[in-house]
Amino acid sequence: MVRGWIVVYGLNRELKVFHSPQPSLWARLFNNLLEETHMKAIPIRMVAVFTILAALFPLTVRAAENPAFWKHQVKGEFATVLANLKASLEAKQFLITGEENLAKGLENNKQIFGEDKWNTIGFKDATSVHFCSLVFNQEVFNLNMDWSILCPFKLSAYTMKNKPGVVNIITVRPTYLLAKDPHPKAKEIGRKIENRIIEALREGGAQ
Repeated sequence: MVRGWIVVYGLNRELKVFHSPQPSLWARLFNNLLEETHMKAIPIRMVAVFTILAALFPLTVRAAENPAFWKHQVKGEFATVLANLKASLEAKQFLITGEENLAKGLENNKQIFGEDKWNTIGFKDATSVHFCSLVFNQEVFNLNMDWSILCPFKLSAYTMKNKPGVVNIITVRPTYLLAKDPHPKAKEIGRKIENRIIEALREGGAQ
């Protein structure tokens, strides 16, 4: 979680410092300041400070997340959640083309890395699932064959030892991959397939 400091001046020029753990607290902090100082008018200097910080703070939050990824968390047993995700993808007319137990692959070869180095971050489960769509392929192949690199798509599901009941689901956003593509239908294609993928993963995680 990104944390930041909000520094403003009151009418009496007393320095006021507020700690804001998330951007949603901006309005609350501002209202608190108004109540404390009984202000009916806001000094220009204060408006400038709030304007600058309000503009910069959301950028900091976004910068802490990778815009290429869509990430979702659900509670449940890992094997059950994974099975539900695959079932939901198939229900949305995706074809499962591959699956790799990444955690088991590392564990089975931990002698290569050393007992104390093969898992230093504390992951518990980690599996990737590849899936594709014939409908998507038929559409994009007839627009731009370079987009064939997109399919199969992939999701990664993992848990951490300190939170074994929380399954993290992550996939790459097609809209990000096609954002700068010059083809006039690139953004539409990316948005359409991304919505299908996210809908399937959300529904699978909710089961």
